[in-house]
Amino acid sequence: MGWRGRGWAGPWPGRGPFSNLPPWQRPGWLYGRGACWYLYGPYQAVPPIKAEDEAALLKEQKTLVEEQLQTMQETLKRIQERLDELKK
Repeated sequence: MGWRGRGWAGPWPGRGPFSNLPPWQRPGWLYGRGACWYLYGPYQAVPPIKAEDEAALLKEQKTLVEEQLQTMQETLKRIQERLDELKK
């Protein structure tokens, strides 16, 4: 048997969802073996959201995005005005 090119993908050994973290910051190190399954795994059931709640959430998100868009447009307008001043 020879080496088949298996190496580490990052600076820390191991594979899996937390392989980018050093071992002492991983859930298994902090909370015990198998913690990633019972803390973050498929056993954490998310309750279904009601249609009314989802509609209200989407309306709120839409309002926030529209406000952010308006703020960005105003900022862009001020930047353009300042650029025009500097060109003169």
